[in-house]
Amino acid sequence: MPVMTFKTPERVCWNDDASGNTFYVVALSDTTSKWRANPKLPLEEVVYSDDILCFNKTNAGICRVASPDQLQAAFKTTDSAAIIKSILSVGQVAMKEFELEIDSQSTTAYNAASNAANVASTAATSAIEGVKGYLSSFW
Repeated sequence: MPVMTFKTPERVCWNDDASGNTFYVVALSDTTSKWRANPKLPLEEVVYSDDILCFNKTNAGICRVASPDQLQAAFKTTDSAAIIKSILSVGQVAMKEFELEIDSQSTTAYNAASNAANVASTAATSAIEGVKGYLSSFW
């Protein structure tokens, strides 16, 4: 069976011990190490967006775009490019790599799609029969 390897985007995290917040950016797969080797690489080629995300363990891990106040307190600036570079340079990189057997995954996807089509067809037929019954009550 053919096996394909997939990689998720990288999440580059930096923890602010003072506030308990974790700030992170989402980078394309395998780009953080390239940027660290060549910091002149444009950020547009490394990160998905200029959003700096933040979560705090006390908020049950709910993630939000960091507020200007949070950025100012943690990084002493609100300049997103400078903050992204700071996070990329020292942050921890988390990425998942996984393999899928294509034939079995394709079969599973096909079966799921087929089942969904059958359910939709049955629902549509039932709805049509219901409408026919409703209309026939007028005649």
